[in-house]
Amino acid sequence: MGAYVETAESIMKSNLYSIGVYLKSIPDPDYAAFELKTVKISELYGRGRKLVNTKFQIAKRIYNMVQKNKLDTLNHSYNSTLSENGIGIFFKLYNLEYEAHDSPASIDYQLCNPVNDLAGIEFIQKYLENLYLENEFCKKFATENIHHLLYGYDKSYPELLINIFEHVLTAALGCSLANRNIVELNITGEDIQYLYKKLRKYDHHTLMLTINYATNHIYEELNLTNPLLQEYIERSLPKIVTNIEIALKLNTLSKVFITPQNPDLEPKIHFESSIKMDDEDYRKLIEELIRCRYSSDKLALIKDKVKSFDDFEDILLDAQLEEEEFILLFNTLGDVEIAEMIKRHPFESDIQVDLSEEEQVVRLYLENYMKQLSPNRQEKILQIAKQLIGVDI
Repeated sequence: MGAYVETAESIMKSNLYSIGVYLKSIPDPDYAAFELKTVKISELYGRGRKLVNTKFQIAKRIYNMVQKNKLDTLNHSYNSTLSENGIGIFFKLYNLEYEAHDSPASIDYQLCNPVNDLAGIEFIQKYLENLYLENEFCKKFATENIHHLLYGYDKSYPELLINIFEHVLTAALGCSLANRNIVELNITGEDIQYLYKKLRKYDHHTLMLTINYATNHIYEELNLTNPLLQEYIERSLPKIVTNIEIALKLNTLSKVFITPQNPDLEPKIHFESSIKMDDEDYRKLIEELIRCRYSSDKLALIKDKVKSFDDFEDILLDAQLEEEEFILLFNTLGDVEIAEMIKRHPFESDIQVDLSEEEQVVRLYLENYMKQLSPNRQEKILQIAKQLIGVDI
């Protein structure tokens, strides 16, 4: 019985939604009220149903347009939202007849100007319209420059729920205010200090005028003539101005105007392992380790015989060690060696591969070992792992 009631409620909501779509399409509220009083509900529903279908077709076209102007980015929430299993699934699952008020889609990516007051096809259409405009603006900048900007904001930006457009627009405003090349999105620490000294003297009204002037400069430099895009940018400014005002009070303007970073220019750490032991000697060592009853004896044997990191890694895979013995061995390693172990045996990876039982054990024990370290040391080791080069894994 409960399922029937839920179905009936859903159909009722769907019908009311379709009627609401029609009534909202009437420019004159008084005439819309007159229609509601004088026209049959079935007729109102029919008109609304046609409008919902029209909006569905329009949204589908905009979705295709967004697919064509989408950004080349590493951000996961952006890519997943624009995938066939994200917002794309809406056009396969949307039920115009019985669930017109629903939006069956997976949407994680946050817009600079969120769509908060709409549902169903109206929400999807408006979301896509806004995203299309955000993409249009960001496409004025090189993919590499946006990547460096977002990397400067946070090296983990691919995993963050951020809005790319807001960061790019803020950076463009910063460049305009600092008389930098807008297209490059490159603002330095010295520029930020200059802007802090300049902007902290302004009240809200003066700051808004200054930002509006910088915005018009952006329009000219980027040849932005689309009035819809200009209107969207101007709706985004109050939020950015608020961020600037807070940063000026806290002297944290570098958190708003980001200095880009090129990950390819970060210092690298070369790691090389010494020559591995003879195969026969290694086989005898493994047999001896397996026969050992006490962890202390195993540890002493490894310390005495093993001089190569590659042999050390092989022993972890071949010597049938207990987790406590892994921990003891990991404790003999420095941060660089632990980082190299993580690089060779990443326990946090999106790449799906078939692992041997021994490899699974190494990854599990390595992950458990990392978890018991202090947060500062964990962060240091993971940073070293990103900088390691010179070894083919």
